[in-house]
Amino acid sequence: MRLFRATLAALFGAFVALALYLAWFFKITHHDTPWDGAPMGFIALTAVVAIIFGLIGGFLAAVLAPETPRGSAEGAAGFIALAALFAETHTPGQHHYAQMVALLALAPAAYLIGRSRRPAVVTR
Repeated sequence: MRLFRATLAALFGAFVALALYLAWFFKITHHDTPWDGAPMGFIALTAVVAIIFGLIGGFLAAVLAPETPRGSAEGAAGFIALAALFAETHTPGQHHYAQMVALLALAPAAYLIGRSRRPAVVTR
């Protein structure tokens, strides 16, 4: 049951981080097509926002699986990186700043916040 809960927590944390980053952020900034080019200032803003959303996703993954917070956050970071690499390889001929920001900022932020959490003590 612990493994199942940790896996679901990792998937949920990755989903929340990616949904906030790709759906919500690009929608409110009216960049509905993140595969189009963007100015360097917007890419920097995207990286800062991605770090914040990565911290949120990694924290949620760690909190939802209190016995294995580090592994859950690492799993969320892995799922985020996997999604970014999948999108990178399956979108030929487009700009890839959104995927690279997810890979280089979003996933490491989820990993780092998970490393700061301590496992809960389980009494049976």
